[in-house]
Amino acid sequence: MHEFFKNYRMKTYTLKSAAKNQETNTVWDAFVEYLETVYFEGAAEELDKELVEFEYSSYKSCYER
Repeated sequence: MHEFFKNYRMKTYTLKSAAKNQETNTVWDAFVEYLETVYFEGAAEELDKELVEFEYSSYKSCYER
């Protein structure tokens, strides 16, 4: 159930900021913005490396078809 809400939240964020993300230079930049929205400013640098890798993989899966 937790995974469902996390994916829903991620997809909702992605849809709401799609126009803004198109202006972003890289997927990584968009991901960092997402992390700062969900966690806190500077989260990409301060969170555990394994957690960031997991979150990035999940984030990218929203764009894959």
